[in-house]
Amino acid sequence: MLLRRSTIGRLRIFAYKMRRSQLIKVLAAIFFVAILAAFGVTLLESQTNAQFKNLSNGLWWAVVTMATVGYGDIVPVTPAGRLVAAIVIMSGVTLFSVFTAAVSSRVITNRLKEGKGLSKTSAKNHIAILGWNPTGENIIEAIRDEAIRENRSIVLVNRMNPDDAAQVISKYRDLHIQFVYGDFGDEAVLGRANIKSAYAAVILPDESDGSKPKSDERTILGTLSVKAIEPRVKVIAHIIDPLNEAHMRRANADQVVVSDRYSGYLLGAHVVAPGIPELVDILLKGNRGVRLARRKIPHVMSGKAFAELASHFKRENDAMLIGIIKEEAGFKLDDILSDDYTSIDHFIRVKLEAAGKGLSKKSRVDVEINPPADYKVSDKDIAVVIERV
Repeated sequence: MLLRRSTIGRLRIFAYKMRRSQLIKVLAAIFFVAILAAFGVTLLESQTNAQFKNLSNGLWWAVVTMATVGYGDIVPVTPAGRLVAAIVIMSGVTLFSVFTAAVSSRVITNRLKEGKGLSKTSAKNHIAILGWNPTGENIIEAIRDEAIRENRSIVLVNRMNPDDAAQVISKYRDLHIQFVYGDFGDEAVLGRANIKSAYAAVILPDESDGSKPKSDERTILGTLSVKAIEPRVKVIAHIIDPLNEAHMRRANADQVVVSDRYSGYLLGAHVVAPGIPELVDILLKGNRGVRLARRKIPHVMSGKAFAELASHFKRENDAMLIGIIKEEAGFKLDDILSDDYTSIDHFIRVKLEAAGKGLSKKSRVDVEINPPADYKVSDKDIAVVIERV
């Protein structure tokens, strides 16, 4: 019953939009005039003009005449038929002019809305960057290779000036970047960013709206909004105050990055271990010909020792293997219940919700740095290497 009501509701919305669409109205008028002209000219000409022996010929003539193509392969010869032809020609010029104007208007409107970030993106499996601050471009640089390799779009969701957003998009012409204007805590804005189909969402302390200072509260709200729409979207949140990390975990953020967490270590290392901070800086920026990278384990190396894998990467890729990543995918209740939604599935869901419990598991990432030489690698592992660029 609920499914039926939902379908009826969608049909009513669709019909309402059809009635309000100027383009649909013009197309309907063109279709109506063409059918009426075809019937009329066929009725008037069929007795004396063999060219209009059936309705299909009349319809062909009406379409060609309305479009002012004027092939001349079929022409009316009776006075009444020619009068119909004159009316059809004038109607065709008017209607097709209006049709062209309606199409142009829609195209221009869509382009203007897209430029201002007001249109809905059709991107899927994309990376959404929610909020904006000076680190935004660093994030784009960091995910650039991945986005190109996996053909992922990047969607910026913030309140920056559309002209500034256009400059960012223009700077990275090799990437498919789209802009959605609005507050990322608003579910309607997230809907325009198609967050439900996103691969990941990176949430920044937002400085795009000059009237609102950046705050962790907005980041927490954005996390809650994304997870409410689609819990499976991976959320990586950047917070300012370390005390808010626990709140971010409760908001179900997958990863939390805290500002200045490593500043103390790096400052101290400059004193007692010169060179280590510089090494970290080189690896993180990747601007000195080397970078950190994830690489799949070659199938032939599955079951081999870590030392053998390290030799393989050095020999084949001139890369230094430094660790192994193990990823465990998460799941939620909807992944377990069947597509055929039975009364048993409904009973399980109701009981869990009544108990205030959910059956879900977050994705988990474990990292082993420099494991023992005899550590056996699996083809499900991911190698962490330092490679040349």
